[in-house]
Amino acid sequence: MTKEQLKFLLKKYKIFPRKEQGQNFLLDDQIIKDIIAVSNLSKDDTILEIGPGFGVLTLALAQKTKKVLAIEQDRNIYPAMLALSRQQKNIFPFNQSIQKFNLESADFKNQQYKLIANLPYSITSWVLQHFLEHHPQPGVMVIMVQKEVAERVIAVKGAMSILSCAVNLYADAEIMRLVAAECFYPAPKVMSAILKLTVRPQPKVKDPEKLMQIIKIGFSAKRKQLHHNLSAFFHFSPSKAKNILEKSQLGLNVRAQELSVEDWIRLQKNLV
Repeated sequence: MTKEQLKFLLKKYKIFPRKEQGQNFLLDDQIIKDIIAVSNLSKDDTILEIGPGFGVLTLALAQKTKKVLAIEQDRNIYPAMLALSRQQKNIFPFNQSIQKFNLESADFKNQQYKLIANLPYSITSWVLQHFLEHHPQPGVMVIMVQKEVAERVIAVKGAMSILSCAVNLYADAEIMRLVAAECFYPAPKVMSAILKLTVRPQPKVKDPEKLMQIIKIGFSAKRKQLHHNLSAFFHFSPSKAKNILEKSQLGLNVRAQELSVEDWIRLQKNLV
């Protein structure tokens, strides 16, 4: 889609792109091809697409898969998705927020699906955690996010966060490519990235929620050394907290961002 075609559609449907909703419409055909390529699509795939906009990516997805459920919350854009679904019969549009969408009611309960989205910053963390932590989970997630967010997700020891730990518990994540601001209209102020998450059949631990509770305690004051946070929450003496760190093969002065998920798993075992 050219910028002129997009502007025509915006005018036709009386849409004024809203920054707070992250309405930056993808224009670059090569980026669409790259998203299709890294998604490893087949004719048997079911796709959940968040924020389809005018359906440029949606149509490309539908032509290569069994069906696409397109979740568009903007009521002004939704008629454009309805029109597209009349032309391409395996596109099923829904006019609602993804945060209110019921996967089970859409017959996702017993089938594998892939999630593909161009996400606004405001809901990126919610989407990642919600779809990784709740069933039914997608097998693959390919999402367009801010470059800074993508870098946080794939962070390694020394720069870990609650978000990167949460993602790593459930999936392997990698940045597939960076996307320049000029590939969108209106152009955002920051660079974006295509992030691919391959979801594991099972998370790294049996009870990921309990592990995440401990991780959140560790990050409660991330500038502090970890033994301070453990002592404050569990009412440990400083010596006991340091002893637990030693048993977990961790340095006495370590901070939360320096721990991998595997480090947190060892620490949890010694906290019991």
